Amino acid sequence: MKVKGQCSLTGKFSLWEKIYAQSSFIAMGVIGTIGIILEDWIWVIPYMAICWYGIPGIVMRHLICPRCPHLHEYGDCLQAPPTISKWLVKKRKTAPLSAFEKFLFYLIFILIPTYPIYWLMSNPILLSAFLLTASMWYLGQFFYFCRRCRVKECPFNRATMTRIK
Repeated sequence: MKVKGQCSLTGKFSLWEKIYAQSSFIAMGVIGTIGIILEDWIWVIPYMAICWYGIPGIVMRHLICPRCPHLHEYGDCLQAPPTISKWLVKKRKTAPLSAFEKFLFYLIFILIPTYPIYWLMSNPILLSAFLLTASMWYLGQFFYFCRRCRVKECPFNRATMTRIK
């Protein structure tokens, strides 16, 4: 029996969900990177560390993906293909996030959409495209994926997991 608010996934993500999550995030990162390079290329180095290493190297490898039952129990992931996540995640973690891990998580997810805005302000088209893709990704995460998430330790988890009595 499925309780209201429980994860509606049966262990697998649809192709549409993977395309939406990945294309909106990659577009946001690419547009931010291009906007910074066009204005002052040296400032793209910290952004690349935050965006292009922070997600696969820190969030996926050490913070959220090692705690995700989709990856470990069902062999699926929002990352397409899931073998990338399986390759990055060396061992499963079950402990809650430490204070430092939560700090890193918030830092990465706050800096990715805010860091490039200064450099994008001089180009209204890139700024608009960046804000659109960032909004698509964050709204999709918070109002769709985070409401169905099974990673109980994730600070963004919005699922209301209730027990069946």
